[in-house]
Amino acid sequence: MIALLAVLTVLQISTIQRTLGVPVYIDPDTVIKPEYLQRNSVEKNDALPLDPRPAPEVTDQEAAAFLVELGFLNQTANDVVTRFDQVGGDPRKIALVRFQKKFQLPESGQLDDDTRRLIAAPKCGVSELNADSEKWTKPVITYKINSFPASLEPAEARKLIGQAFGEWSKHANLDIVEVSQGDADIFVSDEAPDHRDRMGFSCRFTKITTVAHAFFPEIGDVHYNSAKSYTPDEFLSASMHEIGHSLGLDHVMSQSSIMFPLHIRYHLEIPVEDQRALQALYGVRPTIKQSPRTTTVLPVESTPRLCSLDKIDTIVNDASGETFVLAGNYYYDLSQQNPAGRRISSKWPRLPANIDAAFTYRGGRHTFFFKGSRVWVYADDQLEAGYPRAIAGELPGLPNNLDAAYVTKAGSIVAIRRNQYWFYNPAKRPQVSGHFPRLVYDFRNMPVNMDAALHHTDRQFYFFKGREFYRLSLTNFTVGEPSPMESKTNSLPG
Repeated sequence: MIALLAVLTVLQISTIQRTLGVPVYIDPDTVIKPEYLQRNSVEKNDALPLDPRPAPEVTDQEAAAFLVELGFLNQTANDVVTRFDQVGGDPRKIALVRFQKKFQLPESGQLDDDTRRLIAAPKCGVSELNADSEKWTKPVITYKINSFPASLEPAEARKLIGQAFGEWSKHANLDIVEVSQGDADIFVSDEAPDHRDRMGFSCRFTKITTVAHAFFPEIGDVHYNSAKSYTPDEFLSASMHEIGHSLGLDHVMSQSSIMFPLHIRYHLEIPVEDQRALQALYGVRPTIKQSPRTTTVLPVESTPRLCSLDKIDTIVNDASGETFVLAGNYYYDLSQQNPAGRRISSKWPRLPANIDAAFTYRGGRHTFFFKGSRVWVYADDQLEAGYPRAIAGELPGLPNNLDAAYVTKAGSIVAIRRNQYWFYNPAKRPQVSGHFPRLVYDFRNMPVNMDAALHHTDRQFYFFKGREFYRLSLTNFTVGEPSPMESKTNSLPG
């Protein structure tokens, strides 16, 4: 028997082989155009508006394949399109009635004009029947991109996929991280119309207007149709819809939802109703709670002063050129005299404590923070969509668990860990040459196991260890004698 996922879902053979979500966007050559689907006038029962223009041609075979794909109709072992089980009446008519009822059409059981319009309209192919409510049972989910659509540049497609994942994760207590090597929870790939899933079962896109499909947890893979061309907005909206399935969301019949089976508009962000649906599965992302209004005097949190620190985690210039020290849960603004610590999350939402390293691209808006195997990227103190990501995927060739990092005048990244350093040149391939890592002893008097490094706006390079910092001379590449980090901020490069 042909292992179409729609059939496997109806037969309930295995949760692993659940129905793939297959959204179908409007093709430019079809009769139905986006403006028809974007009308504001909707019937009181929220039924779809009717189109006065001629309905597109939809053959019985096409309708049968469509109903099988969405799970309304059971196929036989011998023929995926034309043969039907005759027990209990005409199953094709029963399937049409169920489809018409689902989408609030007259329940004629016939392939009438309104039904043909919906079959040709943009839609997702996740089965409308027998959908279980499942979710991931881990707080951090990884995804890996195996291939990209040919109609988009790989860098653009990667950014849009990351944005789609990020749009979902920022609304729930769930972290989603891209990895570039090894296994992943979710594989994202561009596939031929006839292809196989990771379990080796047959999958197929029935028409060129089918743009993608996705598994439910805990597989979640997303496949894009290689025969389809995408605009960036199409691709982002399709990705967010399919990732919704990957995270455990089923279809809903609200036309404003991104999980509505018919794609009546492009979504560039997650609607509130879908945010709440995801939060029902994973909970709300923790935020800093505001103290309730009361006449009781609450104790003020005691935060350490900069002068009291024995060591720092990292030091960074932001896009405006201001310098900040990070240590533990706090950051310190060096524009102030002996500043008190402020919560890191109050300036950089969702950034964890105890950061390993950080830098800002000179003249740019983006600040990179590193911890363990992940990197967070902020623009104007706001976390970019799709982050945190794996360091190996974002900056291939650089190690995890950095001690320090900084950016050179030419825009290359120097990463330091223990007694080694790496040089990352984004303009070259590979970005990190085979000559690295090298020993930090290339720079005379360079400390090992340092805490932080900074290429400051005064064009000086500084290295920090314990309560001391060092300057690097660019004339002879020698590190000078250490200077104490005294309580006054003029002892630091501020």
